Amino acid sequence: MPSAALQTTTDHLTLGHALASHAEHLSTTTALVYGRPDGAQDQRSYAELYAQAAAVGAVLHELPPRTHDRPFVLITLPNGVDYVASFFGCLLADAVAVTFHPPLMSTMRAGKAWDHRLEQILRDCEPSAIITTPELHSRVRAVADAAALAPLVIAPDEIVWDADAEVGRVRTQPRHLALLQYTSGSTSSPKGAMVSNANLAHNIAHIRRNLGTGPGQSAAGWLPLFHDMGLIGMVCHPLTAGMSLHMSTPTGFLRNPLGWLKTLSETRSSFTIAPDFGYATAVQKVPEERREGLDLSGLRHALNGAEPVRRRTVTAFAEAYEPYGFNPHALMPVYGLAEATLVVTCLDRQAPPALSEVDRRTLGGAYREAEDSQPGATRTELVGCGSSISPDIEVVVVDPETSRRRPTGEVGEIWISGPSVAGGYWGHEEATRETFQATVDEPAFQGRRFLRTGDLGVWHGGQLCIAGRIKDVIIHRGTNHHPQDLEATAEGCHELVARAVAFATRDEEDQDEQVVLACELLAYSPEADYAAVLAALRGAVLEEHGIAPAAVAVVQSGAVPRTTSGKLRRAEAEQRWSAGAIKPVALWHRGETSKGGQR
Repeated sequence: MPSAALQTTTDHLTLGHALASHAEHLSTTTALVYGRPDGAQDQRSYAELYAQAAAVGAVLHELPPRTHDRPFVLITLPNGVDYVASFFGCLLADAVAVTFHPPLMSTMRAGKAWDHRLEQILRDCEPSAIITTPELHSRVRAVADAAALAPLVIAPDEIVWDADAEVGRVRTQPRHLALLQYTSGSTSSPKGAMVSNANLAHNIAHIRRNLGTGPGQSAAGWLPLFHDMGLIGMVCHPLTAGMSLHMSTPTGFLRNPLGWLKTLSETRSSFTIAPDFGYATAVQKVPEERREGLDLSGLRHALNGAEPVRRRTVTAFAEAYEPYGFNPHALMPVYGLAEATLVVTCLDRQAPPALSEVDRRTLGGAYREAEDSQPGATRTELVGCGSSISPDIEVVVVDPETSRRRPTGEVGEIWISGPSVAGGYWGHEEATRETFQATVDEPAFQGRRFLRTGDLGVWHGGQLCIAGRIKDVIIHRGTNHHPQDLEATAEGCHELVARAVAFATRDEEDQDEQVVLACELLAYSPEADYAAVLAALRGAVLEEHGIAPAAVAVVQSGAVPRTTSGKLRRAEAEQRWSAGAIKPVALWHRGETSKGGQR
């Protein structure tokens, strides 16, 4: 309808109000299609999705809160329609959604880790209810018992909903807490970022405004729903905008990356979002002969975020799929984090990715373009992630020691202030003060509180470029190195190298940082020349960065530790390496000859 097409997310107080509005104005329009592991599909129109969510909300609204003013509801479901309906059910009931995932692996070690993580979250937020599959009911009850809690355990199929139900009252309040987004990682004390309905509405409104998304358009993706990039970026944004969303699962994508591209092609989707490795996988794992028949000319915005965006990935994806209609300007590097709801900076609509090289030595002071550098100077790649997504979000690069802004061209910590920034960490007052209440030591920012991201960045050409994490910086022989630079070099030095992790261990004798590289390969076989891979890794890092690694290893696929959202856990990699928990397929160690067995 014309009136619906002209609506913007700013017309709606909250995401719950947006879904209710679409249920009336776009009632028969397909809202969500989810591919199942058996090849079938679950589908909901906007009227049906609202009806299912409202039925969930009716149950949750009757729950008594524990130590909170409203009930908290933990969702641990497989990616699918029920997860989406349960989340929106929380919003409609004005309950607080706590997103989690079901066990991802069946090994005993992984199962114990999942139980432990669940117990930590239960103790931290004390939910009144858990929504999960019937198969997990006894398990989550046992974990809840260990946490001295007795939440109501609900299965989605126990809640009856009427597809013809009328749109009722939306209880969602803008300033109320909507979501506890627990930060990914293996921390012993999980922290839930407190995202309000107003945070969600503000961030999504500006995502939509920047991209021009709305009714009549389609989107397609595969990201996990317990993580902010998947839940907010790939699901809440398209559904709030009135788009038709087509989803598969992360497992489905890894098994068949071509399926994502085919869905984008067949649905003429204009929007998708994925981390860098998703685009790299679509190049590496989809042979050219299997791309025949794809039409990606409808894809206007392919956002790339959640991990460092690599120049090689941007150019490789564009080169691989431009013959199939893909516009290279559609690939948009973005920067964001859960503590700021989702997106912080992005490129202007259809602007080309800003890719450049600079002299690495200059990032601590006045810098110059790489072409002006002295011959043989070390270089680093910068990928522009645009500027602030909205005028009322302030993004500054700060010296964390002095709390003063760094000049343009100098690396510092990224600090953020504005309406998308979450309210802090639930129940962690000290961590909230340290992370969310920083102040910039300049008169222009007097009285303004900033979120300290822990990310290193630099302003270049009017765009924010990500340089790494403060805690990940490697100090080798008195010189700072960002592990992302070493990893990018490693991943480009040999055709078999898929992903790499760089970290430092401390030499017990001279206390110097010793650099270790571990990499996973695209393929393993008895015929693989692992010695050649190890030699290529050592030579490339020495040549590009002046670092002679203490050890270089080829490890089995999946051995490099990552968070649930795919980010490298460099500190954990170092801990596992030092404890001997990483068993290399092949290893070179300084002072020793290369060795390694077969996978």
